[in-house]
Amino acid sequence: MEMENFSHPLVLAFVITWIIEFFLFGMQRASLLISRSNNVQWKGFGQYLLPSWYPVTWLFRIGKYGLFIAIFFIIGWKLAFGLLIITFVLSSILPIPYRLLYKNTFRSKVEKLKAIDPETGEFYSEMLNKTDF
Repeated sequence: MEMENFSHPLVLAFVITWIIEFFLFGMQRASLLISRSNNVQWKGFGQYLLPSWYPVTWLFRIGKYGLFIAIFFIIGWKLAFGLLIITFVLSSILPIPYRLLYKNTFRSKVEKLKAIDPETGEFYSEMLNKTDF
């Protein structure tokens, strides 16, 4: 593997896409932890803490694997699989500072829910308060 391959635009795009996907995965994980801490199902309850734009996550996931395929064919299979393994390992071991990253996003979503349905908004506000979000 040559060092200049690491600065290839496809590699940089892969890394940026992985960082964004990791951030968005952490958001989903945080909503799951909040649900579990409040003894409610994630589906039907906790998932509503996620912002309405959250499904864009799939574009980054598809993009990451598309870039993997491009790197595989254009640069080489060793680098492609190396990147995939490294990002998998990092995703598994890196701590995610949930409260720091997602507190404002979840609080903003709860305020929007309160404007639509005060009772539901209060329910979600209490969920966040119980878990210190």
